[in-house]
Amino acid sequence: PATVEEVPFDAVHQLRMDWHEEDFPGVDATEFFGLAREVSLARGARVLAVMEAGVPMAYAQIESVDDAAEIRDVYVHKDRRGHGLGTAVISAAIRAAPPVRDLWITADDEDRPKHLYTRLGFRPVTQELQFLRLP
Repeated sequence: PATVEEVPFDAVHQLRMDWHEEDFPGVDATEFFGLAREVSLARGARVLAVMEAGVPMAYAQIESVDDAAEIRDVYVHKDRRGHGLGTAVISAAIRAAPPVRDLWITADDEDRPKHLYTRLGFRPVTQELQFLRLP
């Protein structure tokens, strides 16, 4: 089984960039990453990662506000999907979450991870639409 460890926020920066490039090829996200980092660190973000030979292959981020926490930004390197890394990192994030009234995770309604989240005990409670306006 994969070993998950807590790492500094910036340790998974390359995975964040890989994810963005996968979804938005050729779009510069430098400004977005800087702002997102500030917000996440202000919310006490903790990052858990599966490391292989010192390189992060999967990660999840936990952020807490009041009596709720969110497991967010779950990503597995495209070459390592289907090997249990997503399950390992989400399970570790569930265990690492602070004692809160609500623990949630956001999933794309049409994406494969939604089934993984359901298997790990999450259930849909709301649905929202988001749109991105590219520069």
